[in-house]
Amino acid sequence: MAVSFIFGLHNHQPIGNFSYVFKQAYERAYNPVLETIEEYPEMKTSLHYTGPLLEWIDENHPEHIELLKKLILRGQVELIISGFYEPVLAAIPEADRLLQLRLAKDFARKLGYNPKGVWITERFWEPSLAKDIANSGLEFAILDDQHFIAAGLKKEELYGYYLTEHEGHAIAVFPIDEYLRYLTPFRPVDRTMKYLKELNEKFKEPLVVIHDDGEKYGVWPGTYEWVHKKGWLKNFFDEITSSEFLEVTTYSEYMKRKPPLGLVYIPTTSYFEMSEWSLPSDQAKKFVEFVDLLKQQGIFKKYREFVKGGIWKNFFYKYYEANYMHKRMLFLSDLTRRSLKAKMYVLRAQCNDAYWHGVFGGVYLPHLREAIWRNLILAHDHVARGRIYVRDIDMDGHTEILYERPKYFVVLKPSYGGSIIELSSREKLYNYVDVLSRHIEHYHEILISATPQDEGGGVESIHEIKKEIPESIKKELFYDKRRRYLFQEHFVRNDINLYDVYSGTAFETEGVYSMAYSVTSVDATQLSLLGSSLTADIKKTYTLTRQNILIVDYRVLPKITGKMIIELNVGVHANEENVREEESVDKIVIRDKVFGRLSIELSEEALLWVYPIKTLSQSESGWDFIQQGASYNIVKDVKKGSEIFIRVFLRDI
Repeated sequence: MAVSFIFGLHNHQPIGNFSYVFKQAYERAYNPVLETIEEYPEMKTSLHYTGPLLEWIDENHPEHIELLKKLILRGQVELIISGFYEPVLAAIPEADRLLQLRLAKDFARKLGYNPKGVWITERFWEPSLAKDIANSGLEFAILDDQHFIAAGLKKEELYGYYLTEHEGHAIAVFPIDEYLRYLTPFRPVDRTMKYLKELNEKFKEPLVVIHDDGEKYGVWPGTYEWVHKKGWLKNFFDEITSSEFLEVTTYSEYMKRKPPLGLVYIPTTSYFEMSEWSLPSDQAKKFVEFVDLLKQQGIFKKYREFVKGGIWKNFFYKYYEANYMHKRMLFLSDLTRRSLKAKMYVLRAQCNDAYWHGVFGGVYLPHLREAIWRNLILAHDHVARGRIYVRDIDMDGHTEILYERPKYFVVLKPSYGGSIIELSSREKLYNYVDVLSRHIEHYHEILISATPQDEGGGVESIHEIKKEIPESIKKELFYDKRRRYLFQEHFVRNDINLYDVYSGTAFETEGVYSMAYSVTSVDATQLSLLGSSLTADIKKTYTLTRQNILIVDYRVLPKITGKMIIELNVGVHANEENVREEESVDKIVIRDKVFGRLSIELSEEALLWVYPIKTLSQSESGWDFIQQGASYNIVKDVKKGSEIFIRVFLRDI
């Protein structure tokens, strides 16, 4: 008897990642791993490279592509695909799913391989995917063992593969062994071999699959030294290829030799960690506490399959910024259905990383969001005809108004303070309202400590590295209870100061900035809104010129004596802003290395409050304290019953 063993890697870099990150990952993981595979002719692997990474390698290291072709030709490498630009397939329209898979198949064929298997991005599975995968001419998908356990199967029933179907369209599904995911490559090779030997003794001819991130083999902290310099990978291949109880195979080969174990229906789910990450912070904290409680009582393993958290799509609830990007993408997916050139930009904008956050930066990384917006703007630019759309773009039950202007796209949200929620330059390919609010994360409130999966030496996984927030960051760590857009109004007491606004304590409750405005008139170049609250009556008129100028006229009747603040949140990502106050200001020039210059000009002088918008997020290297934008606040003294008029020019220069 022998264990059938499948070793697979998933290699990915997202659209918009820095070139040095691609280069480092290539040199520390992707290339040394492939060169090591070449040294072991008996070692078979199932490799998945995502489209953005393949495009970069093809342009910068054609020799790697040639080596890949060579290993495919001699039967050592089975190519696995996903949607070419690595979307979460369940989060994009059916037609786009098929197109993404077709692009990936076409590239694989250029490498001399006709792919049959699909890597499910973030292993986020919805039952309808089976039909689309089958209709794409593909035969199997790779999931976690936890997917099958969530369907009611027991761990001991998972040493083979199953079939699943949707509307009569069937594919095979393979389970990845979760224990091996945490064991390799972080623990000594003998621990893996011991585990595989135990499975061989316990089960008859079991199939065991390890298929995980290629970045674990040289990019994650400490792994380059461990995997390559200290020889873990070569030692692993030595043991695997010389073992008398192991038979190294691939998914396709195994399917030819062995029948499925049966039929299974996988529910909507992902890997277990996603259950925690996708929940809102307060619920995620409870989820962690609940799991810890079960572990303390020694019953977690027994009842784990009944512990359910969130699903990947919950990120659109958790981060409104991700939701708006996603819904803007869906809007453009429909708008570009007759233009393949425009559609290609939409497909690139479907790259998943910027839409969520787990142990990596994700939505918190401005350069990844910038790349999504760049492609969305390019897609829209190809099909824009100077139209005005009045529809619920972000699907929250309220109408937005989208203008296609010669120089920019602007989207206004009457239901949230009559604010501008998108201002995208068609020339600079930049959305000036790409600002992430200061979200609280559950791990800000709980100590992230090392929880080793296994004893016995090796190198720590990023899941095991202890993380504690530095005191220097804690002093600047503030949270928002609101969204950050352009032209949001606040009315506050006279004693409110810059620090109150910066720290968020001035706007703890719902106010004018988030109230619903009524649209009083709308035409091709102008939109007027009317809002009324306990603090003021406001008429706000936007004038959209043909040039790079946006004009906003305010007519305000205050109902309190205090301060009126007009807030503009701008996606200043590359130039750090400081907390500062300036008096008698009538013009502000905002500079950024990414978008250049943007000016705010006032009809009369005002006090200016400026502060950076910084967020704290965990990453593979520890903590990221990132400037997500800057807040520019025009402050005017107001007197109850005394009407005031203010004109603001926003100019792209």
